[in-house]
Amino acid sequence: MAKSEYRICGMKIPYFVVFFVVVMITVYMGFMPTVNIYSNEAGSYVATDYVATVAFLMAVGGLLYWIGGTVPILNDYLGGVCLLPLLGCSFMVFVGLVPDDLKNGVKVLMSGGFQNVYIALLMAGSILVMDRKIILSATARYMPTILGSQFCALLFCAIGGLITSFGVTNALFDVGAPCMSGGSGGALVTIPTLYTNLTGVDMTVNSGRYMCYVSISNVIAIVLAAVGGKVTEKMKGMNGRGEILRKNSGGGIQEEKKRPSSSLDYAALGSGIFMGLVFYLMGCIVGGIPGLDTIPSLAWTIIFVIAAKCTGVLPEDLENNCVYAMNFALKALFPMLAAGIGINSMDFAALGEYFSLGAFIVIFMGTFGALFGAMLFAKLSGLWPYEAGVTAGLCCCNIGGSGDLAVLSAANRMNLLAFASISTRIGGALMVIWIALLWPFFH
Repeated sequence: MAKSEYRICGMKIPYFVVFFVVVMITVYMGFMPTVNIYSNEAGSYVATDYVATVAFLMAVGGLLYWIGGTVPILNDYLGGVCLLPLLGCSFMVFVGLVPDDLKNGVKVLMSGGFQNVYIALLMAGSILVMDRKIILSATARYMPTILGSQFCALLFCAIGGLITSFGVTNALFDVGAPCMSGGSGGALVTIPTLYTNLTGVDMTVNSGRYMCYVSISNVIAIVLAAVGGKVTEKMKGMNGRGEILRKNSGGGIQEEKKRPSSSLDYAALGSGIFMGLVFYLMGCIVGGIPGLDTIPSLAWTIIFVIAAKCTGVLPEDLENNCVYAMNFALKALFPMLAAGIGINSMDFAALGEYFSLGAFIVIFMGTFGALFGAMLFAKLSGLWPYEAGVTAGLCCCNIGGSGDLAVLSAANRMNLLAFASISTRIGGALMVIWIALLWPFFH
């Protein structure tokens, strides 16, 4: 892409610079619109209003998101589009570049459930975007492999927690879950929100740590994909040379049907946003019923969306609308969401505490366990072990879409992107359910 074609916040760089400067003048020269917030706990305090808060998060988050996606090493291996807005904005707080009124404005926005809007749109769209025939045909063959991979990954995480000072509970919930939650968005938003629902305590403070862990897992997954390919090529019955389905195993998984990613019909986008929010509320309703509240509302939301997809109860045009809403969340909301989490929930000074030998061992054990479990269960499901290990295993342990591409590229298996997509989308949703079911046994 030529430099002149680079876009930040959807606009060419010269135009973005003008708007960025306006935001900076507003923030640092005392022109921020503010409101008085009343709280029983904190009393009265001043915060920037939504206009100033959102404009700042879009400006800074959008810039850092663009830098993270432009620098190859950051983007391909470390999830720079997610990591840089998070770390960059946390660093700005650390060095005093975020005024107190603006920090309060971000706190009001984030504590008001802004991340829940993102999750609602992401959960609905990421499942409904898939071809129904693929989900149904994958259920009998590929889904057991994903479940087996996740079981072994969590088991290996627990073993890693036992042999280190990390502990089994921390290994499962602070490493296993974030690293297999459907990419960086799962680690950054979904898992902390799930834990907040389960504990009643704001757990978004852990978002930075989880994001660091999944970035490490992403690098390990890429290395294992490359090394595993070389090793299994010499082992009979372990490598399909690019084919995931064994011959004569029956019931092949079909190619994914392409869907439009956007629409000029803004009413369609609005309906997609509405449906995503309602799916989230459906989960809240069922998750609040006595006897059913052992499963958190977010897990119920996922169950409802999967059920809607598999039964075909929604016509294709409405499913497409949810896909539009998901892409709107990914492209327009995520940079400001990551920036908001960095300002509101991440302590930059504590980052050094996240990296330890024990944490690295647990992350490696979990990622290797995902690969091992997928290869093991692939044998039982009529799949080639290495190809299943890469897609159902390692593509559950990376930073999402760009992580899938990096892992498949290292494995030289780009033709298996549809299977990787199933692992990222459905696998991440299944991990939420796994964790919701395991939580009562460890807390």
